[in-house]
Amino acid sequence: MNFIRQMISVFNFQTTLLLVGTLLIVAGVWLLLGYQIGLIALGIAMVAIALLVGYQQKGG
Repeated sequence: MNFIRQMISVFNFQTTLLLVGTLLIVAGVWLLLGYQIGLIALGIAMVAIALLVGYQQKGG
């Protein structure tokens, strides 16, 4: 039961909007500059999201 509460707190509405916005930005970079730069942007975005979610879980 604790796992379910943790998942709900991580994937709230604000986090969902952050993910969707990041995916749209990465898709735009991908289409504009090509797949190599798109993959780099996707990697950077995923690391940034992981850091933000980790910071949020620590109570920051």
